[in-house]
Amino acid sequence: MPELIKTPALVLESIRWHESSKIVTLFTRREGMLKAIARGALRSKSAFSGRLETLNVIQCIISQKESRELQILTQAELIDPQTMLKSDLHRLPYALSVVELLKKVFEKGQKDKIFFDFLLQIFQALHKSKQPEIVFWYFLLKLVSFLGFKPDFHRCFSCGQSAFLQGGWFVFKEGALLCSQCGSSVSLSPFLDDKTIYFLRRLQKYNHRKIHEFPWPVPKNTDLTSLILRYLSFHLGHGIVLESLKLLPA
Repeated sequence: MPELIKTPALVLESIRWHESSKIVTLFTRREGMLKAIARGALRSKSAFSGRLETLNVIQCIISQKESRELQILTQAELIDPQTMLKSDLHRLPYALSVVELLKKVFEKGQKDKIFFDFLLQIFQALHKSKQPEIVFWYFLLKLVSFLGFKPDFHRCFSCGQSAFLQGGWFVFKEGALLCSQCGSSVSLSPFLDDKTIYFLRRLQKYNHRKIHEFPWPVPKNTDLTSLILRYLSFHLGHGIVLESLKLLPA
């Protein structure tokens, strides 16, 4: 017998299915990632109308049966349409990139209620922050930590020193820094100056509820988006390209 599950969910994607229905990809608080059919969602008087758009936060009821790939979405109530975030071209690409990453790195059934709640905090912070790119970097750092390969920006993995006045190399395999005294260069490892290292240390430890207020200036010499995505790609074993970032204004 199917089980009826009531849970908050983030809509990641919805696509047309047959004449009048949609297949919806949801990241739910209770069950993690899943796909469900919303029957009749495309009909003009459907109860699903306007509720299954990407980035919407909904309260939904799902008829779930483990033996089937597609579950059945029976109800969806809109909690937060995130209208302001969707209308801001300086913030929307970062929010859509978060959605892209969830679809790329989370597997079906992978669930964590704390991470789901953190995710909603990130969307709020993207809306509030004057520098949404900082919130996005913060999300990337927390994501790689959640996946099991938290980077260490606090000490040299060779000698253990924590001062990087002359910068250091971030070695992807170790997920840690190598100071200038322990190596003159490291093949394929990006060099980070002292200001970037200090910024990453502060960012990594900042309170997620206040991340929209993060006060330290952005370092100018490092593309932090590229750095963290390269690190993520290295540990996942395949390249991560985020098409949504191409929507950022030039």
